[in-house]
Amino acid sequence: MFRFSLILFLVFPLSHCTNYTSNASVQIPPLLVSATNNGNSNFTLDVRATNPELIFQGYRLYAGPTENDARNQGDLNAGTDCSISGGTMTVLPVQPRNYVFLIDPSTSLPTLGSGIDCKFRISLTSGTYVSVRALGLSVRIRSGTSGLNISGPSNAIILP
Repeated sequence: MFRFSLILFLVFPLSHCTNYTSNASVQIPPLLVSATNNGNSNFTLDVRATNPELIFQGYRLYAGPTENDARNQGDLNAGTDCSISGGTMTVLPVQPRNYVFLIDPSTSLPTLGSGIDCKFRISLTSGTYVSVRALGLSVRIRSGTSGLNISGPSNAIILP
């Protein structure tokens, strides 16, 4: 009797759920707080972000000569994804957090626990505007396809 009750308890709500959506989860853009010039095309970005659920995949950096160019790229795949050695970014789903992002053209990657949350391997100069977008996994159950859901742009800041 207990097994039947447990099965009924688990299956009934799933089969009678009417509160669902086929829309992709909304990605919240991060907030760029400040930028520091570390020399040699190396910059540190302080970022405040909230990552939605477990679909979070990372961040993508966009750069341009003006604020508008950095925020409104014609090709959203043209940015630079962040990476870290030894795994993926440590995130707490749906919790705001301060991050430290490194912009550095060198091939070495920061390790987990180094204080750097992710690195964008790109060479930029002072006076360049940057913007960041959050990436999330988008799964379409009916069609069996998946892809990246890209947030709106963060604010753009100029590299010092």
